[in-house]
Amino acid sequence: MSVDDYLDLLNYAKTINDGQWQAELIESLKNFEVVTEAQNREANIKELWTRFDDINVILLGLFDKLKDNEESEERYRWKEQIWELKMERIIIAKKIQDRYIKIS
Repeated sequence: MSVDDYLDLLNYAKTINDGQWQAELIESLKNFEVVTEAQNREANIKELWTRFDDINVILLGLFDKLKDNEESEERYRWKEQIWELKMERIIIAKKIQDRYIKIS
């Protein structure tokens, strides 16, 4: 059920003056929000790990290009891409660490 469904039921429970059902619905809504926030955090972490892995695959490809094309004019551009990807990977790694390590 969606939040809207719970709210509709809560309005109906108020209409018929069913206090117990209102309390149950309110509790369900509180739990729904907690689960949703947890799911969002988990999805965010998965997205970060996916991007981290994607960067590693791209980096491997660029390193192979550098190794296999020592005389290519594209080497400078590849090295720039490698640098940018490494910086992005550091930022992502810090975000991942922040999610796992809570320092207060």
